[in-house]
Amino acid sequence: MRFCKILLISLILVLPKSLFGIAGFGLNVISDGTKLGAYTSTETDATTGVTATVESFEMEKLPVGGGGYIFVDIGDWAVEAEANITAGEFSFNFGNDLTDASGNNLTEPLNYPFAWGRLSTAVTVKKNITDFSIPVLAETALSVGLGINNHISTPRPSMEMVKGLLGTGETITGAVDTDKLEDELIDYLMDNTIKSSGFHAQLGLRFRLLVLDTHLTLRYNLAEDVYDGSSGFAELQLKVGTAF
Repeated sequence: MRFCKILLISLILVLPKSLFGIAGFGLNVISDGTKLGAYTSTETDATTGVTATVESFEMEKLPVGGGGYIFVDIGDWAVEAEANITAGEFSFNFGNDLTDASGNNLTEPLNYPFAWGRLSTAVTVKKNITDFSIPVLAETALSVGLGINNHISTPRPSMEMVKGLLGTGETITGAVDTDKLEDELIDYLMDNTIKSSGFHAQLGLRFRLLVLDTHLTLRYNLAEDVYDGSSGFAELQLKVGTAF
């Protein structure tokens, strides 16, 4: 009984230290700090000498997205869980140099906008390192955090992907049925998603915007192959929600 009283008194003393509340939830907006670059893959058929080319063009804009989060504060510490979806657009092209007797190319290059996306979840342990006041924003806290993350992303178009869709012989030596490729491409990408997991470190600023509990976070994720061949990527998050 005495232990329960001591525990209750300790919680009463600790919980009010949070300036913003002891639990909360909300929505977030994300911009990744990197994007898919240009990529070209070629393959030549040993028998016919026909060369096929798959080309992905660099994204014009950084991928953006959004999601939701929940958190629990205990004194200067916090545990936060989140789920996000991020997407970006790029162009994809496929063709080969197969010609007819007159030298006319039999393949019309496939070149149209396509989407890349990732679904990510993360759990972060954060520690407030200082509290201060800023005009307009009033109560403000600076924090650091470490956590784990999981990602599922769609693969970039490649020669193996096209061969899987159309068949090796058709891809290298035959005319390409672009309608068939378009119809099957989305299903292929969904069936061949790339899974990755890793760790992250972040620096965050928490403040009140009117009555909204707001977090601005710069995070670096150590997770391989979310972006082709990269061991990690940065992201900027703006979280807006409520705390109680």
